[in-house]
Amino acid sequence: MSDWKVTWNDKWYNYLNRIQIFKNDNNNNIIYQSKGNANMVIEPNINDIVYVSCNKLKIMKCIVISNFINGNEQKNDICNRSNDYDNKFSNENRRHANNNEYLKIQILEVYDNPTKLNGNQRTWTKMNYEMN
Repeated sequence: MSDWKVTWNDKWYNYLNRIQIFKNDNNNNIIYQSKGNANMVIEPNINDIVYVSCNKLKIMKCIVISNFINGNEQKNDICNRSNDYDNKFSNENRRHANNNEYLKIQILEVYDNPTKLNGNQRTWTKMNYEMN
């Protein structure tokens, strides 16, 4: 089992809405996480842990529940800002998600007091150290 970091950009994903949806209904805990444009040599496996970072904060802990899938489910996620017609970025192209590759991660925990976890340009990064 490995630990991964996924970096979200709040310009493209309404993470506050995702957290609120989870807090209102723990059964609504599946996220369709884009593979991005990464040419991944090593990919996450089912049961790997994923820490989500946004705005340089560790906001949640998830678990991988599927392998990468080619499909459109991720585009129907109501938290994708490209689906938000009131958002000034809605007309921009989410190029990193155009390959339609994603996997499913399940939220295990949302951090009420997020700690620092710097993001990076890559959507997926394998962590080389143990997280608390």
